[in-house]
Amino acid sequence: MDEYRALYGIDFEMEHTFLPVALLVPTQAELSEAKLLVVLQEIKHGYDAPITVIPYGGRYYVIDGHHRAFALWKLGLSQIEALVLRPKSRFLPGVVRTAERSGLRSLADIKIVRD
Repeated sequence: MDEYRALYGIDFEMEHTFLPVALLVPTQAELSEAKLLVVLQEIKHGYDAPITVIPYGGRYYVIDGHHRAFALWKLGLSQIEALVLRPKSRFLPGVVRTAERSGLRSLADIKIVRD
């Protein structure tokens, strides 16, 4: 959590919870097909690390775990384990602007690229 404090200059509270996949907003427009295939295999073998998100405007912006979130969404899960970084002060996270500039509103907007 210290890295986010350093990055944003504010303090956060962390909440471990499950979130509806429909409320996730990606902040990466493209994902690696090769890495996605690895993540799918890891999930198949029980890997279940939570993603990390920042809430804003009733949505949850993904800051870590895009491949995991996309894979679980494609597998049909409706809820995903997440670490929610709740800012102790009001601010507009940069990832919100990133998502808006990239036209990202849901996991369906992500493009998978071959590498």
